[in-house]
Amino acid sequence: MSKETPQSPLQQAARWYAELSDESAGPELWRRFLVWERQPQNADAFREVERAMETLDRSRFETRRPSRWWGAAGIAAAVLLGAVLIFPRSGDVPGVPAAIAPDVHATVVGEQRTVALADGSKVRLNTASRIEVLYSESVRQVTVSEGQALFDVARGPRPFVVSAGGSETKALGTSFEVYLPGEGVRVTLVEGLVQVAAGGAGPVLLSPGEQLSMQGGAVTVARVDARQVTAWQGGMISFTDVTLEEAAAEMNRYSEIKLRIDERLAGERLSGSFRAGDQEGFAAAMEVFLPVRAERADAEIRIVPAGG
Repeated sequence: MSKETPQSPLQQAARWYAELSDESAGPELWRRFLVWERQPQNADAFREVERAMETLDRSRFETRRPSRWWGAAGIAAAVLLGAVLIFPRSGDVPGVPAAIAPDVHATVVGEQRTVALADGSKVRLNTASRIEVLYSESVRQVTVSEGQALFDVARGPRPFVVSAGGSETKALGTSFEVYLPGEGVRVTLVEGLVQVAAGGAGPVLLSPGEQLSMQGGAVTVARVDARQVTAWQGGMISFTDVTLEEAAAEMNRYSEIKLRIDERLAGERLSGSFRAGDQEGFAAAMEVFLPVRAERADAEIRIVPAGG
């Protein structure tokens, strides 16, 4: 009775590539892949397969993903037997750039917009936000340098990686939000699966409805209401038991007219939903529900105690 010959890392990588290229690839498959990829030799082998298939796809078949008839065996054969074709020197294959120049997308205060990326992924930018997009043959890289962005990632064999505030999030056909609140970073998973590395800690796999926060080097994971966290994309801001000072700071992100809270009221707590940028509406609501009054000036609204 003969023993089955163990597969090499390259053969295993080829099989993973074929399985992950299938549109039916789900979170559980990606989770098992991430465990396998933790071994350095496996990660190197998978990058080799990615480079190979990108070259073959673009130069021979004019498509960015392999057809299903390739299969794991076909991919492995292409990698193992086609080394000269697979690893050309820069410029050897017409129309195959080493990397696409980075694209910058940004919004001003009060603006929101959706950006469609080259691979079919979409990014919803919140107020005063900025991202840089750099796609290469082996990775889809996005950097969030300011503000807040909601990602809807198209499935594909190349990793989709988002860097922000000292964190790195690897998305696997999923929807998630990244927010830079000034200090630290927050990553909230809406659906699918993401792997987040932050603060020098090991990678953390998030499940839908979980939020990873990093501040001052400390990393925590908590359950949140993802719909509330991402309510801003519909033009609303939702608060649950936050201080008046915290609520005003969030409202101020969306308007050039700033809310200023008297220090005697900073600790007052509130819950509710408000239209982003509607400073007048927020101030009027505070006058109804709290013992305060609003004093209006040119570019600010001061919230002060009603009797003082």
